[in-house]
Amino acid sequence: NFSYCQCPECSKVIAEEGTPAGPIIRFVNQVAAHFPDKIISTLAYEYSRQAPKITKPASNVQIMLCTIELSRSKPIEEDPSSRSFLKDIEDWGKISNHIYLWDYTVNFSHHISPFPNQHTLQPNIQFFSKNGAHEHFQQSNTDIGHEFSELKSYLISRLLWNPNVNADSVKNEFLTGYYKAAAPFIRNYIDRLEGEIISSGEGLDIYGSPVGHASTFLSEKNTQYYTECFNNAENAVKDDLQLLQRVKTARLPLEYALMEIGKNDMFGPRGWYTESNGKFILRQDMRNMLEDFNTTCIKNGVKSVNEAGLTPADYYKATLRFIDVQVDDNLAFRKKVTASPMPNPRYSNGDPSVLTNGVQGASDYKVHWLGWENTDFELTLDLEKVCTPKEILIGSLYDPKSWILHPHKVTCQVSIDGKTYRDAGTVEIEGNQQKEDVTHSFRFDQNLGKVRFVKFKVEGTHTLPSWHPSEGGLSWVFLDEIVVR
Repeated sequence: NFSYCQCPECSKVIAEEGTPAGPIIRFVNQVAAHFPDKIISTLAYEYSRQAPKITKPASNVQIMLCTIELSRSKPIEEDPSSRSFLKDIEDWGKISNHIYLWDYTVNFSHHISPFPNQHTLQPNIQFFSKNGAHEHFQQSNTDIGHEFSELKSYLISRLLWNPNVNADSVKNEFLTGYYKAAAPFIRNYIDRLEGEIISSGEGLDIYGSPVGHASTFLSEKNTQYYTECFNNAENAVKDDLQLLQRVKTARLPLEYALMEIGKNDMFGPRGWYTESNGKFILRQDMRNMLEDFNTTCIKNGVKSVNEAGLTPADYYKATLRFIDVQVDDNLAFRKKVTASPMPNPRYSNGDPSVLTNGVQGASDYKVHWLGWENTDFELTLDLEKVCTPKEILIGSLYDPKSWILHPHKVTCQVSIDGKTYRDAGTVEIEGNQQKEDVTHSFRFDQNLGKVRFVKFKVEGTHTLPSWHPSEGGLSWVFLDEIVVR
């Protein structure tokens, strides 16, 4: 983050050196002086990426220079948005003979998702080497099921041994050896992906969602082509169970992208549901895709979907919950909700209508969830007419790695006129929430009577508890669908 020390002493050094790296290098140099036979490593990362003007790193100080902010769709040297990094690596090269390059070539939020950056690997490694970075940490896909983890590990390894090797030949060598008869179809898929992102000129973020590319390299036309590539690839090796599973594992990212795009367009042309005569009908092809995704993950030992450790089993369960739309017999469906204070606009545009769109939030807090940080808040639902419901529900999310905890307490109140409310119950989450389910449903089914207006008073935890690595940091509450039956 950018929360570096700004005390008077540090601020003075920062002003002299022109960068927050100044105090760091001066300190690390002092440490290095005590251990002349050791290499002392320090990060040039985000706020400390810019080299100091005055102080040079000692000869036994290693600068671990990081590329975390950069786009992955273009070679760094050719990308106008990377100009500041070009200057930084050049400046560090002038004052240090020991640069360790930490590069990121993977989507951390969506390990199992198309991430067309293979065309950037060689020019980037050549660029780093040319600028004196001869030691590398190429943080890439490493686990089964992560997008082309085997191919990328092989290709990067070969490039690190020889940055000038023929990367295209290396790629073909691996694909032919690993996928056999399916190789040409897998290659067609890779080439189309990369060609599409190159022609679009868009960026590629190491935390980006496939939904952000739904109109470009993951457009409906392109994904139809990719689907045909994998259909042909599976058919080419259908009689070899090992090869077939390799192809099906390579297909996981495409299935994942289609399912995530479908979640964002739930009732639209690429969504999970079709609408007929006012009824919403689950698309069987999408349901079958989820089952195929889950089965392939089980058969091949896929352990994680993202950096936060979401397992395929939890993703499967969360997706089943997500596609279990709350439309039929849901009196709250598409009814107006007001919030005080309003949710953060970064998530689902801060639009309270997300709470009554019939769609329950996914395992990813960025999909169909509303978030509030370090505050209590109220939600008020207008059912538009008086009714006699049997139950009222509202859901919450638990993602402690993202600083999201369940609410400490939710109180439900009901009213006929919107002025005089009566209590319908309070539900608390007991304990310190060290281990909770990913989602929780707060249910109220007592003392409801006649109702038109429903009010939820939500009390958050406000700060992270003692067991959390960031104890004392500001915690979030994320809520999803309100259901009234």
